[in-house]
Amino acid sequence: MGRPKGFSREQVLDKAIQVFWKKGFADTSLHDLEKATGVNKSGLYAEFADKDEIFIESLRRYAQTVEFLNILEQKPLGLKNLETFLLAGSEGSGPKGCFFANSIREVSVIPTRAKPLIEYEISKIHTAILENLKALKLKKNRESVAKVIFTFRSGICLSLNLGSDESLKEQVSEFLNILCK
Repeated sequence: MGRPKGFSREQVLDKAIQVFWKKGFADTSLHDLEKATGVNKSGLYAEFADKDEIFIESLRRYAQTVEFLNILEQKPLGLKNLETFLLAGSEGSGPKGCFFANSIREVSVIPTRAKPLIEYEISKIHTAILENLKALKLKKNRESVAKVIFTFRSGICLSLNLGSDESLKEQVSEFLNILCK
């Protein structure tokens, strides 16, 4: 009988997310993951096939724990949800922005199996944005507006890598006024 593992898969993934978020997939080494998680290489390989699988499972874990859909599904649907969604990830002590947005910028080097997972999660967010736009009874093309909102959100996420932006709330408010009124 093998030795029981001395770590939680979820805790390892939570720590791996932080490393991939900060360094990106390409610049994250197995040594970085060992150091961050406190689990040695053999322990990581006993739980995951390789770095690609750790990354993919980190994306899955992030999708399970991130609040974007919860924010967008709050009743009543509408402008407040969109504003809260656009500002999500801009405060707090953890990393700013979005792990998916950071991963998208590395689309040419992330594991091929990660792309459909990211696309699926983005499609769920897109659908939730559309539902909020429908509640606004928007006369503009909701599909196009939803894409613009998601693109704006991605830009916010990437800019947050540089640090917090004190004028972000004003920018989001003005953006939604222009787009949704």
